[in-house]
Amino acid sequence: MAVSFDQNSMTVTGEPIALTEGIRVGLGGSADLAISSTGKLVYSTGAETGRQELVWVTRQGKADAVDPEWSGEFLGFPALSPDGKRLAVSRSADGEPFKIWIKRLDKGPSIRLAGDGKENVQPAWSPDGRSVTYTSNPTKGSSYLGIERADGAAPATVQVRRKGNLFNGGWSPDGKWMIFMTDVAEPGAGDILAMRPGVDTVSMRVVSTAFSEMSPILSPNGRWLAYTSNESGRNEIYVVPFPNTQGGKTAISTAGGMEPVWSHRGTELFYRDASGNLVAVAVNANRTFSVGRSTTLFPAAGYASLRFTPQYAVSADDQRFLMIRTLETKSPDNIIVVENWFEELKKRR
Repeated sequence: MAVSFDQNSMTVTGEPIALTEGIRVGLGGSADLAISSTGKLVYSTGAETGRQELVWVTRQGKADAVDPEWSGEFLGFPALSPDGKRLAVSRSADGEPFKIWIKRLDKGPSIRLAGDGKENVQPAWSPDGRSVTYTSNPTKGSSYLGIERADGAAPATVQVRRKGNLFNGGWSPDGKWMIFMTDVAEPGAGDILAMRPGVDTVSMRVVSTAFSEMSPILSPNGRWLAYTSNESGRNEIYVVPFPNTQGGKTAISTAGGMEPVWSHRGTELFYRDASGNLVAVAVNANRTFSVGRSTTLFPAAGYASLRFTPQYAVSADDQRFLMIRTLETKSPDNIIVVENWFEELKKRR
C-alpha cells in the first residue's frame, strides 16, 4: 500500500492505494520487501510463510525434530521446565493469537493454558516447575505478567500489571525476585525492572539508561544478571551483579551479541553473534565474575531469532539447544525486482 504524505505538516494528504499483491508476510506481520532510494523495489511472494517445528540441536549443529507430529503455524519463546522434561511455548495456528502451550518432551500430550489476554507470549517457569509466568495483554495499551499452574488446573493470577507493554518476565532461582523489561518502542527505550512479589508494591529499575536494555536473565545462583544493550551502537551482551547492578559491568561479546542464555551449571553463557552463530563463553560466576574462552558452536541463522528475547532454550545437561525451524513449503519462493518503481507509483496516483 502507498499513501501521499506531507512532510511539512506531518499529515496524510491522499487516499491509500494498493500497489502490489501476494507479498510474503512473516511473523508479527513483517513483510518481505525493500525499496531503494533510486527507485528499485524488491519483494518475495508466497501465499504461506511455512509451518514451524521445534528441534534439538547439538553443540556441533546436528538438528533433530522434537516431535514430528507436533508443529505450529508460528512458534515462539520456548522455555524448558527446571527438570527438562516439559516445554512451555507460545503457539499460533490458523491465524489465531498466540497462546501458551505446555508439552511433554517424550512425545507426550500437550495442553493449552487459559490466559485472558488476546496474546499470551514469553513463558517462563517458576523455580519449582509447577507454574508458568507469561506476558498477557487483555486491553490495548496495558499488559501484565500472569502466572498459571502448568497443569492448567487453576486460572491465572496477576503478578505485575503495567500501563504499556512489559516483556521477558522471569524468576530468580530462589523465587524471591521477578525481573522483566519495558518496551523498546516506548519513550526512553527498554529498561530492566525487578520486584519481589508479595514484598514490593512498586518495581525498581535495575538497569536503566538512554539506550535499550533487553533479554534480562539471571545466573543459576542468582548473583549475576546478563542482558543485551545497544549502548555501543550495536547490540552486545553484558553482565552485572544482582541486585546491586551498579557494582560493575563486564562485556561478554565483542562482535555483536543478543539472546543471552545461561548454562544450567552457570559455567557458560550462550548468545548469538552478529553473524547468527551460536556462541558459548566460559565464565566464572561465583562471588566474583570473570570471562574465559569464547567458542563458536554452530551457524544458527536458520533458526528463529529475536533481538529482545531468546528464541531458544538449553537442555538440562547443557549439551543440546531447543530451537525453532521453519519447515519447507510446497509453494516456491520468488523474488521480484521492479525497476523504476517510483515512476510506476506516480502513474498509479
